Amino acid sequence: MDISFLIIFLLGILFLLIKYYTPKIKGYIGERKVSETLKRLNNEKYTVLNNIELNIKGSTSQIDHIIVSDYGIFVIETKNYKGWILGYEKDRYWVQVIYKYRRKFYNPVLQNQGHIYALKHVLKNYKYLRYYSIVAFTKRATLKTKTYTDVVYTNKLVKTIKKYDSAYINEQTKDEIVATILTARTNNRNQDKKIIANANIYKNGSCPNCGGNLIKRNGKHGFFWGCANFPKCKYTRNEKQSFY
Repeated sequence: MDISFLIIFLLGILFLLIKYYTPKIKGYIGERKVSETLKRLNNEKYTVLNNIELNIKGSTSQIDHIIVSDYGIFVIETKNYKGWILGYEKDRYWVQVIYKYRRKFYNPVLQNQGHIYALKHVLKNYKYLRYYSIVAFTKRATLKTKTYTDVVYTNKLVKTIKKYDSAYINEQTKDEIVATILTARTNNRNQDKKIIANANIYKNGSCPNCGGNLIKRNGKHGFFWGCANFPKCKYTRNEKQSFY
């Protein structure tokens, strides 16, 4: 094989690899920056879940960050783009402008609405939940957007989250919600097991009716185990009752 042809071939392969992986690497870097930023939140009031992948009716939804809090569920889409970012709330596509270069990309507000839809499906037994959509861009971008949804720079993310300060979810319910999300995710990780273990989930068995998680609840007669799929499944049993 001619050496010059081989060099051109290898350079072509390298170019394609760089073109394919660079956006993924930039996206990962942006998500890591946001993950570090979210560590500033009080972990007694906010539980942060990063990189949650859900499969709903055959469609995969990859959610950058979910925060289960006293104040509701925050769903965050991260973008590590540079240049001017132009777009409106309901535009199908937004535009990235870098000098004479212009590129369309799918509206992240609409993208995050899809993520919330998937999450609502997973948390269908918690119909009273409030969901807050936030799109966070790193400082590499200059935002020229007009939206009702929060579209902010990552350094304003914590302040944006804290403006929603009406608490209505108790600690036990937060544990249930976190465990439900982690059980549903398709890209399970080792740390999930630790979080689920700390939640009020029955460790030695599952619902005999539908196979769902048994979650510890507090009723008017004290604590009991109830199926996570309530009200679809109404199985309950006494806290001290043997499962077998």
